Amino acid sequence: MAGWWFVLLWVLTPLVNAGVIDLAKRSVLSDLSGGFCRSYRFGADIANNVLYMVGLDGGLVPDDGDASNNYLVTLDLTSSFSTSEGKNYKMTKIDTDVPKIKDMALWSKADNTTLYQYGGRFLENITNENTIWTYSVDDKTWAKQDGTIQPTRLEYGVYTNAPAIQAGYWIGGYQGSGTTASITDSTKDYATGLIQLNTTTGMYTSLDGPYEAVEEGSLSYVPVGDMGILVYIGGDVPSIKDGINATMSSNSWDHVQVYDIAGAKWYNQSTTGTAASRTQFCASVQHDESSSSYQIYVLGGADLSSKDTILDVNYLSIPSFKWYSAAPLEEARMTLTCVTYGRQIFGIGGRQAWADDGEAGCYDAPAFIYDAQFEASRSSFDPGLSSFSLSSSTSKDIEASPTPSAWASSDLRTLFSSNTTVKPTTNNTTTSGNTSSPADSTNSKSGSTNTGAIAGGVVGGCAGLALIVGLVWFFLVRRRKQIPKDIHEAGVETQRHQPAHELPVGARDGRSELESDYHMRSELPAEHKAAISELDTERNR
Repeated sequence: MAGWWFVLLWVLTPLVNAGVIDLAKRSVLSDLSGGFCRSYRFGADIANNVLYMVGLDGGLVPDDGDASNNYLVTLDLTSSFSTSEGKNYKMTKIDTDVPKIKDMALWSKADNTTLYQYGGRFLENITNENTIWTYSVDDKTWAKQDGTIQPTRLEYGVYTNAPAIQAGYWIGGYQGSGTTASITDSTKDYATGLIQLNTTTGMYTSLDGPYEAVEEGSLSYVPVGDMGILVYIGGDVPSIKDGINATMSSNSWDHVQVYDIAGAKWYNQSTTGTAASRTQFCASVQHDESSSSYQIYVLGGADLSSKDTILDVNYLSIPSFKWYSAAPLEEARMTLTCVTYGRQIFGIGGRQAWADDGEAGCYDAPAFIYDAQFEASRSSFDPGLSSFSLSSSTSKDIEASPTPSAWASSDLRTLFSSNTTVKPTTNNTTTSGNTSSPADSTNSKSGSTNTGAIAGGVVGGCAGLALIVGLVWFFLVRRRKQIPKDIHEAGVETQRHQPAHELPVGARDGRSELESDYHMRSELPAEHKAAISELDTERNR
């Protein structure tokens, strides 16, 4: 049998070397062992102790280089691993029917069986569809969500999961040329409300928002009161609600917006302490039982005016609504996504600088970990680090001033004074940091020798070899006859089907991320050393 494989290699090797069969560009990766550089605006969520990440195309991965490959990336959170080792990031190619999208929300169903992908901008084939796509965790299949009225597709909003009440939320953002084919210029049609997904029924509800128009910022769920509250921090406000070339200004961090879910009411609550105002950051919630307080950690981002990246880590303590400072990040990161597991905060994707070229930087793997308790980056994940506690100095300060000097409303004060905490209605581990892992369901079967199977394998191998050789011969003959026609058709196909996608990765010193009004793009080979672009938005964001 081994002799046949030598024959097969003898036939195929010249074809590979001549470029007739390009294995490098057509391979689908199973992990990131071959390296990584940069990607941002991931959608991310945790379900059944697995971290799911969507929003990575093969053009951004050195070993792939094919921007048409759209990947789902996963991390197994049941055991320890190094965040910098690419082999730990398992990858599955997403069906071509599922649109390639960036800047989307990823929510999990209450029982962790389904993921919902909402919003975001198309990277190619922009349509007017607002379809929500779902992913079956058990079957590992994608499907369109049917039977519900689905919200308008938005980009540059922010989202959060609320597993305790079986809900997901999205606020802010706008419709633009990257979200609908109806807009062909730089117009932005801002959303004014809050979108709620019931992760049990799959139904969506439109609720009031705190601003006429806003983008970026962070939205966090805190389980206090009858149903919990949402806390919106920061955000960028346009000078005009709908239009072209609006100037942006940052909301003051001297106030945060608090939404009482049960009462369906927003409060503009003042804060004390200091925190660096920023945009394109992410947030994570921690709970300190000893002080009965919650901390919203703010990581990364950049100054909207200077565009300088920010290393500072701050956290807002609730219900005192006071800002504190923690140890900074080791490396700058903006345009990132945060996901929480116990006291470990995953920072996913992002840029190291406000740039759309190689100056945006490269890093070894999609995720890093910030330990909220030790206030330091971790090189490895530990599933046992579930509990969180504040430093003694912060705890004493909270004990001395447990509430703000001025409440936005007596109703908000009453909500916190009731000492009511939301009881989880499901065994969801999405953001709770529950370190319990499901029982090992892998059945290990011994492989005893089977003579019939070996004989069948030999016969099948010979038949398969003959079929491969025949197909290669047919391909060569057909290719000689049709080279002019094939080249012409390939050029037409490129122009018709490749608007606004992310270009493949070349050298680590030359990758750029462009903005989404650039809707026509040529695709460079993975080994190309010139500047490579990742589509972002129409602004240099």
